[in-house]
Amino acid sequence: MKGVTLAVALAALAFSAGVQARGLTHPVDPDYKGSVSVTNAPVYPGDTAEVSGSGFKPGQDVKLLSDGDTITSQPILRVNAEGKFTAQVPVPPESPVGLHPVVVQTVNPGYAEVIDFKISPKIPFSINHDYNIKRAALNPGLYQGAYSAKNHAVFVTSAVGRPPVKVSSLMKINPSSLALEAQIVPAATADGKQVEAVYGIAVDDETDTVWTGNTRTGAVAVYKQSDLSLVKQFNDKIAPHNHGVAVDGKRHRAYVAAHGKNYINIFNTSTLEEKTRLELVSPTRTKTTPAPLSFAVDEANGKLFATSTTDQLYVIDQATETIEKVYNLKGLKGAMSVAYAPEEGLLFVVGQQTDNLQILNAADGTLKSDTKVGANPLAVTWDPVHKRAWVANRASNSVAVVDANGNLTANLMGGSYANHVFTDGKGVVWALNKSRGATDTTGDHISRFSFK
Repeated sequence: MKGVTLAVALAALAFSAGVQARGLTHPVDPDYKGSVSVTNAPVYPGDTAEVSGSGFKPGQDVKLLSDGDTITSQPILRVNAEGKFTAQVPVPPESPVGLHPVVVQTVNPGYAEVIDFKISPKIPFSINHDYNIKRAALNPGLYQGAYSAKNHAVFVTSAVGRPPVKVSSLMKINPSSLALEAQIVPAATADGKQVEAVYGIAVDDETDTVWTGNTRTGAVAVYKQSDLSLVKQFNDKIAPHNHGVAVDGKRHRAYVAAHGKNYINIFNTSTLEEKTRLELVSPTRTKTTPAPLSFAVDEANGKLFATSTTDQLYVIDQATETIEKVYNLKGLKGAMSVAYAPEEGLLFVVGQQTDNLQILNAADGTLKSDTKVGANPLAVTWDPVHKRAWVANRASNSVAVVDANGNLTANLMGGSYANHVFTDGKGVVWALNKSRGATDTTGDHISRFSFK
């Protein structure tokens, strides 16, 4: 339930003949702030989920219900003086994976809402597979990476903690040996309280630069590929809480997803100036305002694909800088990353809340396949040589490999908190993962996958 959308539901009252109604006489909570989460996610069939609640009224009684029956070991949960409770939820082995609606019902005072309880697919790691794997430890807080075909180099961002962020680095990595060849610490902010920590990343081989998103400050920065020296630091809040970064070097464009707002920043990579901002507008009604998350570029046809927080995929014409189409991603929640296969004309989108990879026809958005890939997939990339999509699954610590027909061909160990995947377009894929703490020996590694 942690990290998923909570939706208030309306309950219908049904009365049968001969049954006396109890009436609506209990006091109602006018200021409900309750929150329920699973502390040992992901939860698989046969597990016991550890559930915690906070923000409730001291002394309230809480029930967690599915189909009218309690799902907790203790039917009634009493809220303590701090407004909290803990509970266990046994998950039957036969439980289907997916999002299950659970009613959170309180009394004294009363309230009810429906939340999503997620049961994830437990996919075993592949013992026999077709890949050579090499791993190396890098700086803490690994986030995203990108490959330069022109200069045959890998660039990786890292940042640690919440603002004020003082530990961050941009690294240049040897793509074969995974050796650290160079690194810099981003410049300090104007007030000197933190650094312009780097997160999202894309390379521009036309100008030999690296574009990064400074998520926490809402800024954007450009560095030289050769020595990682700063070329330009854009102002803070130009792209609030930005997420994805993409570059179309031939068209001299860089795109940054202003996730904290609802627009895409479009930059001119030659003049290093912000050109315009494209606001995401949905043609259909959505519960929230669409905000961009991640990009894929179709260089041949001049299209930009962008995922949105509204579980929609935007097709943008680069020449006119307008929204051409919007695809509604049915059966997918928590849309994150998108990848594009130009020869096949396919789009690959991962859903963090639904644990799936959807393959769409890029021309009209029709669904070709829907594959469970692991718990909380965050990133996807397309290897055009071996015709495989690679998916980083954060909660299941895995990297899934899926063919163009949606068949899961391998499930590889990605280390704790697999966070990002990217490719050289020539058959090699790299993955980055984060750390669970100081004693985590598998954390903050880069992994290199190549066909045997």
